[in-house]
Amino acid sequence: MNGLDIAILIILALFVIKGALRGLIKELCSLIGLVVAAGIAFHFYTPLAHKLADMSQLPLQLCVIVTLVLLFVATMIIFTVIGVVLSRFIRLLFLGGFNRVLGALFSLLQGTFVLALVLYGLSLAHLPSAVKPQFRKSQLRPPFVELGESMVKLSVRYLDKVS
Repeated sequence: MNGLDIAILIILALFVIKGALRGLIKELCSLIGLVVAAGIAFHFYTPLAHKLADMSQLPLQLCVIVTLVLLFVATMIIFTVIGVVLSRFIRLLFLGGFNRVLGALFSLLQGTFVLALVLYGLSLAHLPSAVKPQFRKSQLRPPFVELGESMVKLSVRYLDKVS
């Protein structure tokens, strides 16, 4: 076990702690909110940016940035509030512990996917010579790299079908 293996374990542990503290409901609302916020922001920013530019006399480029940020943040706030309300409701039903355990498991899965994509990306990059031996000798790296490669290939196939 080397430094990269220890870093992988620490990162996964941090994801588990985050999930246990927040619970499954907040984690799901956060993830869904992120996807929905990105979709809403990128779908509606153009007409809103033009309206803002017309109303305010601000440069269009600035209006684009402002509308993207506002749409994204507003949507994230809405999903955060939904997550908080649902978590309180779950706690009232005395399912708070169950929510936290499932949150930890969900975050572990989330952390695994993030690490898989990062490590796969690093496996394709030209790493500094000081880092290469640590990267190659890591015992935990290979399954993460394989998972990351599979995720990227599946995503590319899916996006090819959709577009």
